[in-house]
Amino acid sequence: MHLIWLNLIPNLVLLWTNNFKDLASDVSYILQPTVWESIGHATAESGNTIPSAFGARVPNIAKEKHYFTAETWSFWSLYLAPVLLRQRFRNTAVYTHFVKLVKLIHICLQFDISADDRATLRSGFREWVVEYERLYYELDPSRLSACPITVHALLHIVDSIESSGPVWTSWAFVMERYCGSLRPAVRSRRFPFASMDTHVQEKAQLSQVKLIYDLADQLALSPIPRELKAGEYVCDAYPKCVLMPPKVKKILDDPNLEGLRHKVAVCLATRFNVPLATAKRHVPKGLVAQWGKVRIIDGGDVMHARDFIKLHDGNRDASFVRYQLLIDKNARYRNRRPEYEARDFFGQLRRIIVLHLEASNALSLEEPITLLLGAIRRAKLEAENIDGMKFYKDLGEVEVVDLAAVQCVIGRVKDRAGLWGIIDRSGPMAQAEFLPDWYVNLTIRSG
Repeated sequence: MHLIWLNLIPNLVLLWTNNFKDLASDVSYILQPTVWESIGHATAESGNTIPSAFGARVPNIAKEKHYFTAETWSFWSLYLAPVLLRQRFRNTAVYTHFVKLVKLIHICLQFDISADDRATLRSGFREWVVEYERLYYELDPSRLSACPITVHALLHIVDSIESSGPVWTSWAFVMERYCGSLRPAVRSRRFPFASMDTHVQEKAQLSQVKLIYDLADQLALSPIPRELKAGEYVCDAYPKCVLMPPKVKKILDDPNLEGLRHKVAVCLATRFNVPLATAKRHVPKGLVAQWGKVRIIDGGDVMHARDFIKLHDGNRDASFVRYQLLIDKNARYRNRRPEYEARDFFGQLRRIIVLHLEASNALSLEEPITLLLGAIRRAKLEAENIDGMKFYKDLGEVEVVDLAAVQCVIGRVKDRAGLWGIIDRSGPMAQAEFLPDWYVNLTIRSG
């Protein structure tokens, strides 16, 4: 934590802004003051398009850098900087060099690290340090101050991982947050340590009483969150999804989403493997319940349906999501057997539809079922950087997918060229679970 977030990244920013130890300024990695001010403004504005689930807003790095913490530096460098620094340096090698560092850090932050990952890190950091010396040190002894020991320390990260395990097992975030929780316990200015000791002892005693006598709920010091609140809805077939107000009843022929009824029919036709004409006959023509929010239980995200949750000034956009579908790799070949692979898609959730279907021979339904569907306007991906961050400019057509395919909320940040960088920090911890009966559990897209 201290090596990367509180030393290396701040030092890189000092180099880019020509404030590092009075080094010569006539170099290609320097950002002009107006450019840095623009990056700082974009950093502050990015909070509007990044959901609150991602943490607090990142301050203006050009004017409020003194407010940055290790966590803020982490988020800025891993997710904002790769977008905001694109096409900003006179020497494009400086940007490429930085994104290589971001890619290596992402590997370090994985929950588990394989032998291949460690080999990648070892060679990657070695190459990065050599390139750093070429770009910033310029192999000039008079610029030796550009090579602090924190740069050399990168070469020993893999050694630490091999001796102590993945980075998360030994970083200081946990201890520092615990220390922060102790601050309110200091009630005496005269005897601060005695006051803190008493707090720690009493908290430990309470914890043991809860465990021994199974009184966790009765002795809870804060309200226990309920899984289901008033006005919320849970469908038995979707145990991980909780629908949240507002709830409206509208017909599917909505001018705001042209062709929504047809998209729902396409979803049903794909799911039940029936002709489109058959599926259309089962799409309700009357009022259909539609919801404005969905919450994933057990610590998951809350996602907003933009058609029903309006975005006001100061609010943070939580309507963009990542969803995962099965794609037939052989869809272009008529005579080949289908071969499916999971693929990620991104888009804006427009509405959540609750569809009740009666028993039907045409759909091979022996009893009524309820489907939760999401109408999503898909992002048209245009580019990807070397770290795998994806970029899009426009949103495409609406597609209707099973809500079980929607995995998590994502953030966005806009670069100077008008492309939106997609911030998806869920990784392998938020993936769709494809059970053997694919047609029952998820919508399958072919194409």
